Amino acid sequence: MKTLLNMKLILIPVLSIIITICSFAQDCTGYHQFHCIYGDYTFFYSRQSKSALFKRGQTSEFKIIAYGEEDYYISVCAHRKFGDLRFRIIEDSEDSTIIYDNADYDYSDHVIFTNESTRNLIIKISVPEGSEREMNEYRCVGLVVEFRKTDLEMDKISKKT
Repeated sequence: MKTLLNMKLILIPVLSIIITICSFAQDCTGYHQFHCIYGDYTFFYSRQSKSALFKRGQTSEFKIIAYGEEDYYISVCAHRKFGDLRFRIIEDSEDSTIIYDNADYDYSDHVIFTNESTRNLIIKISVPEGSEREMNEYRCVGLVVEFRKTDLEMDKISKKT
């Protein structure tokens, strides 16, 4: 009987802490679908797009497969309180070649590139540090991936001129 009472005394505070934490959690499901900028109508939405919960100073990696002979539109977004997000596209290989870094382009929130052969890529997204008061702020970050077939005929014409 005494053991049951002790368990209740421990279990009740633990459950209330878990419930409190869960009630403050933010659901980021679909954030990218409603907040990120999409490419033009020639691009198709990729199911590799995703959203995640970030805090100040956090960096996360998202892996995608970029198929050959396709153009890709990559866009990142977050709440404006996070400021400029940094994102890099890195080839997922032994030498981890950096293909694109938006820090070199005034922290642009999107990029379009042509992929000639199928390869694994890593999209590395970083949220800037903040003040001590802001360090515990959690916000949603979105990543939109879109694709289209590379127009090889147009490429041939543009190379001739």
